[in-house]
Amino acid sequence: MEAKVSEVDREFCLDLCGIELKDRNVLKRILSITHGRTRSYTLFNPDVNEQADIIIVNADDSAAVEEWTQKYVGTNGISMVATVFASRNNNVSNEQYSNTALPFFPTRILNCLDEVTVKDLKYTPELRIEEPSEDTETVNQDLNNYSYKTELSKQEIETFIGSRSQIQNQNNKNVLIVDDSLPVRKALDMKLRLMNYDVHHASSGREALHTLQNGRFDFIFLDVVMPGIDGYEVCKLIKRNKLTKNIPVVMLTSRTSPFDKVKGRLAGCDSYLTKPVENEKFEKVVAGMLI
Repeated sequence: MEAKVSEVDREFCLDLCGIELKDRNVLKRILSITHGRTRSYTLFNPDVNEQADIIIVNADDSAAVEEWTQKYVGTNGISMVATVFASRNNNVSNEQYSNTALPFFPTRILNCLDEVTVKDLKYTPELRIEEPSEDTETVNQDLNNYSYKTELSKQEIETFIGSRSQIQNQNNKNVLIVDDSLPVRKALDMKLRLMNYDVHHASSGREALHTLQNGRFDFIFLDVVMPGIDGYEVCKLIKRNKLTKNIPVVMLTSRTSPFDKVKGRLAGCDSYLTKPVENEKFEKVVAGMLI
């Protein structure tokens, strides 16, 4: 019986221009360990693959650059295929494309390829995280029984509400991601960094409150369902603190019931994104938060 492959897993095909044999062999070994990852990679084989998803070009080899130009660059001067320039001499002058160093090292090249799949190929399966759906009866029961409960002590609440940020002057836009799911944090982190934002993480409500006491943030992505203090409670506390109440909060949830959105609005959230998050909606929300 064949192993079941996740619907969101994808294999990306790489073509190489001017990469020396020793570097090609190293890359081949690195790619072999990606089997089973959400993103796996393989070298282009014309007998198997119709076309490559990503091209790696030796930036130190003028003939390789010319080959890439002839095969992949359109009349508008832009490559028709996602491109990575690799160089031993930091010989990359075109900032329009991703770049990496030679020789290939596993962490460096895989991080580079993963970023290309997000930035150029718009592949972000980490955001496709589902939660069990709720039927109408369950939603109505929750609505009837809902009351504000907290796992925070009175002292913790008063400490946060009265806290003052220790970092007052920062030049870059700072985003705080609060989610107990590491894949979600990593996916959002990658997307936001590619949009030139500084990104900070918190994996729980308590960690988020501590982080907010020690930094200034321009907006917050806040998961609803977390162990301990949930997103609604964290959002309420953010809006009760004089120094954080004006920070836009985007709540993330896999639940689509009207009651969840009502609770989010009552908690004071500024926007709401439902997983799986579409790239267009994500970018629109981010742009709206910074107007």
